[in-house]
Amino acid sequence: MALNLYRRHRRGCKGGHPEDSSSGEFEERKKSWKRCDCPIFVSGTLSGRFHRRSTERWDWADARAVSAEWESDGSWNAARAVQPPAPSTPEPQGPGKVTIERAVSAFIGGREGVSALNTLRKNRFVLHGLKSHSESKGYVLIEQWTPMDVRELRTAWHVAPNTASKYMEIIKSFFDFSVANGWIGVNPAKLVKAVKSKSTENEKERISFTDEEIRRMFDACENQYGKTRIRWARDVHHRAVSGEIANYRYKWTGQDLADFISVSMYTGLRISDVATFHVDRLLAGGECHVRTTKTGRKVYTWIPEWLQERIHARAEVHGPLIFGSHQTTDINVITDIWRRKLKRLWDLCGPWKERPTPHRFRHTFARILLQKPGVTVRDVAELLGDTEEMVRKHYGAWVPERQERLTKVLREAFSDKPKPRVVSFR
Repeated sequence: MALNLYRRHRRGCKGGHPEDSSSGEFEERKKSWKRCDCPIFVSGTLSGRFHRRSTERWDWADARAVSAEWESDGSWNAARAVQPPAPSTPEPQGPGKVTIERAVSAFIGGREGVSALNTLRKNRFVLHGLKSHSESKGYVLIEQWTPMDVRELRTAWHVAPNTASKYMEIIKSFFDFSVANGWIGVNPAKLVKAVKSKSTENEKERISFTDEEIRRMFDACENQYGKTRIRWARDVHHRAVSGEIANYRYKWTGQDLADFISVSMYTGLRISDVATFHVDRLLAGGECHVRTTKTGRKVYTWIPEWLQERIHARAEVHGPLIFGSHQTTDINVITDIWRRKLKRLWDLCGPWKERPTPHRFRHTFARILLQKPGVTVRDVAELLGDTEEMVRKHYGAWVPERQERLTKVLREAFSDKPKPRVVSFR
């Protein structure tokens, strides 16, 4: 009879699981599972005797190896002494002694619980591609990778230049990690130069919404979103309504979307922060906490009185999370709900010169500030949590001193140049 493996959680479990509760390997594969270092136990019958015993391992692969050793002995009494548990991060070994699989597991394990969920997900995706490329080449050890292999991996991505550069940062970090642990002597990714793309996408200035486009959105919120009537049918909708016509598809109305757009535009927050906006962000004086800087100082932006009233009114109806609470903790699921609502609204607004995206509200926030006299690039950079250099690069068209300087340069350059004799048209 095969032995059964399960994790038994101790008091003070790092994952917060109840004491003496148990979990299985399949259960712990879920994205929402909180990892811990509680020991894995084995239970079953050997030589007619049922027994439960700790493997003194926290990793499932190591625990399976111990269980297989006991099973091969066929007796609990004959079971060999369990060795001390292996460390979570492999100890430095000589070059060529570590497999790619083990190096990737150690790299990802060191970032779990530290990196953001999306960052961790992107790391797993990129390194999964590295492992697949290794299998296609027949590589097992990490020292087998060369700069040529890194170039071939980059070519196989078939993604935009911006995305490729992000992926390369992950690959370089992985090989730096391997060099630091003494598994390889040189980082092969550092010998691969970045490709300069002819695409101008990276240099394109950020496009904000115009005032006219904002009016169109607010008008669609008031007059179109959720206002299209649908005829109720007993065979389709399976519930009674008052009257022959009902439109109960929209839990969130056009007014909710108008509030969502207003908070996005007047604070410069990203869609994930707006979707999880807590009323405690808003202070009594109208200042709204947008972020904490790296120096430890909090950054606030001020929002109009009418929007303050809307936020407090929403808090009375929906609770402290003014755009609704969610059972899931996956921020991608939460933001996707509002992305779909915004897309439905934009479809009602008619054709667009530039494709609308939620991040354009953040660009609109920057544009409105830069168009006001006396507002410096430094002020906008601090509110956006960005550098002055990046603000000038992406929002240069809205920087007033830049345009004034260029106009002055052109005026002075052409002021004393010869001009043709102007003849009036007949």
